[in-house]
Amino acid sequence: MLTLDHIAVSAETLEQGVDFIEAALGVPMAGGGRHDIFGTHNKLLRLGDTYLEVIAIDPMAGDLSYPRWFDLDRFNGPPRVSNWICRTGNAKAALRAALEGTGPMVEVCRDDLKWNITVPHSGRLPLDGCAPAIIDWGGQSSPALSLPDLGCKLKSLKIMHPDVARLAPFLNSNLNDPRVILERSENATLEIQIETPSGLKWLK
Repeated sequence: MLTLDHIAVSAETLEQGVDFIEAALGVPMAGGGRHDIFGTHNKLLRLGDTYLEVIAIDPMAGDLSYPRWFDLDRFNGPPRVSNWICRTGNAKAALRAALEGTGPMVEVCRDDLKWNITVPHSGRLPLDGCAPAIIDWGGQSSPALSLPDLGCKLKSLKIMHPDVARLAPFLNSNLNDPRVILERSENATLEIQIETPSGLKWLK
């Protein structure tokens, strides 16, 4: 079985993404660092048993000969919820069950953390990013547990897509989390509802 691990908000710059989240939720982001293999950097916010990640291309990184994860090479516009990531303790079984195009697992490190995560060769996850990436922390605890608890909790993750029915069998068989909601829509969109110290907030 899979567990909801975290949710990614992509941005053209890390500063724009952090400003977007802090203005929307009224709490500061913390932690994060650089991912040298993909030339990106991030900041984090704990959401109870999961966390929110703002991620952007690191301007100090050089050019890559392969696509970055989360389709960041083609990202433009204001910050938005772009991807979600599920945790597994059995990578082989999770990969067998995953949607076609989820990609092979790639080893990534940041500071003293090391993990494996699925990254398609194109950099773009199935269903316009509405299908989850799969992460294996290799027995390490989720970074969510080391982040300060600022009173924010994830209430729901709504996944909207014209072909969302493709995702339903996979999730029904591999993820038991009532916070994850599927809905058919003309446009591919991810929306999250977060309980904050100042009330419920929605992010797209």
